[in-house]
Amino acid sequence: MIQEQQKVTSFYVPYLSFDKKASHIITTKYIEPKINKFFREKGIKKYELIDSTKYISDLDFSDCKTVPFSYFYENILADIKKDKSEKVNHEVKYCITFDEEITSKTCEKTSLKYDEILLNKEPIFYFIYVDLKEIMRFLRTQDS
Repeated sequence: MIQEQQKVTSFYVPYLSFDKKASHIITTKYIEPKINKFFREKGIKKYELIDSTKYISDLDFSDCKTVPFSYFYENILADIKKDKSEKVNHEVKYCITFDEEITSKTCEKTSLKYDEILLNKEPIFYFIYVDLKEIMRFLRTQDS
């Protein structure tokens, strides 16, 4: 059954839930290792998953009322700082998506599908695709 998710940024992002044990297994043994390898291959050391209630979709941009421009400052750019050498430092943000349509690129080393939002040619945000069918296959291989 499709349930309504309260207090979310996007009208178009599906939310998935499992019980505590399955969620922990999926996160720590399936998703996080893939994410860590992906960012390691990209040479990105500092990255952070945004809160799932803050996820957005390309569909949100067709209706400017859905995601105001301030969203980017509040959720993606809020931690930008300059170091002593005036170099801009920013922790890259990412979200997990089940929508393959918004991930037009594939990492050659990890095979993860993704897309990115750039600021001055530098990635500041990644959409990383996770296939629900693959999650279910993975769960079937885990000991109960």
